[in-house]
Amino acid sequence: MKYVKLGKTDIDISVLSLGCWSFAGGSYWGEQDERESIKIIDAALDLGINFLDSAQGYENGVSERVVGKALKGKRDKAVLATKVSHGDHYRAATMIEACEFSLKNFQTDYIDLYYIHWPNMKVPFEDTMEGLEKLKEQGKIRAAGISNFGQKQMWMLEDTGKFDLLEAHQLPYSLFFRAIEYGVKQKCIEKNLGIVCYSTLAQGLLSGKFESIADVPEHLKVLRFYDNDDAVRAHGGKGCEREAFEAVRGLKALCAEAGLSMPQACLAWLFKQKGVSSLLTGPRTVGELMENYACVGTEISDEFAAKMTEISEPVRIKLGANTDMWFKGERARSF
Repeated sequence: MKYVKLGKTDIDISVLSLGCWSFAGGSYWGEQDERESIKIIDAALDLGINFLDSAQGYENGVSERVVGKALKGKRDKAVLATKVSHGDHYRAATMIEACEFSLKNFQTDYIDLYYIHWPNMKVPFEDTMEGLEKLKEQGKIRAAGISNFGQKQMWMLEDTGKFDLLEAHQLPYSLFFRAIEYGVKQKCIEKNLGIVCYSTLAQGLLSGKFESIADVPEHLKVLRFYDNDDAVRAHGGKGCEREAFEAVRGLKALCAEAGLSMPQACLAWLFKQKGVSSLLTGPRTVGELMENYACVGTEISDEFAAKMTEISEPVRIKLGANTDMWFKGERARSF
């Protein structure tokens, strides 16, 4: 396993990180066996994956509690990241309470990286940054970060005068979702924020398993990749199904010719992108974890990466600069 420094800190994080959202089960991911989740965490640690990512909002702490059980007696092996939920918890006066909820869930007395999960325009960013600063001063968190912030919202954070408190920015980034390339990525590089990528396989589209909309699980059809033509798909507009599935076919052919699986090639493409620190993977089984881990050592040439970029370009253009994968227009949470 390879490791990089988290932002400006001396914290070493693995370049492949374990996303723990699905361990919460719930309506989005469906039922998940807690015992299997703990096996996945154990296997990840054995592979050298030390960076674990959860959130208070993943079924009101269920994911955090599963991780806490798995890390009992092994806390020192993990770099633990979680996110404070939106709403009043973004206020300095209530953020400490939210953090303590997560600490109790994890059965630990500190969190390595504490993110703001989504921008909340109803709470002044000055108030939110003050809360993060207090938590760091109290030793409850080692580092602070943001998640899902658009370029203008990052400018607003900079206006607080406390932007240097931040060490990481977690965002959706994949060959098919490149909205951060319209300015957010450049700002992260300028400010030395480590980019932690989620939905690195576009929630299954880049796995090669979906050949048409009929193959896509219903709960994923809310994503902006798919056309908004029924009540289930709530993003509020036209998607890019034609472009996406045409690109999937092109990538499959390209990867087959090179003797690579699509996940191998697509994660290798991400590893080549400037500013990227770690890629989140969200396996539901130990077998899926091993498949994703096998991608870490895969390398592709600049020429091959350029061909992949070219194939995916129509999807990038269609989705544009909106960094919210779920909503567009006035409903978009980041801008």
